[in-house]
Amino acid sequence: MTGTPQDDAIPDTPEELAEEAQATREELGRTLEALADKTDVKARAQEMAGDIKTQVEHAAAEAKDRAVQAAHLLHDNTPEPLLQAAGAARRNRAALLAAGAGILVLAMLMRRAKR
Repeated sequence: MTGTPQDDAIPDTPEELAEEAQATREELGRTLEALADKTDVKARAQEMAGDIKTQVEHAAAEAKDRAVQAAHLLHDNTPEPLLQAAGAARRNRAALLAAGAGILVLAMLMRRAKR
């Protein structure tokens, strides 16, 4: 199949002819399978989607690792008094919100009084 009829030797016996025919059938079968694989759009799209999903998962894992490293670096380089103040603010969240709301109301009343 790869050469022209003039280039190929003509089989001498029926057995050689049968072997050549079988080899040609096998090669044709492989060629058809390869073509069928290339034309199976759904399977190729699923394969591509799987590849993209894997890439996204790797990118997300790397981003998470970088974020964790940044958080550790930030924590390690933050002065202790600031860490204590942040902890106190978390523990007293309601009081801080109430104080902030009170300041906002006071600022609004002061602004209204100026008009």
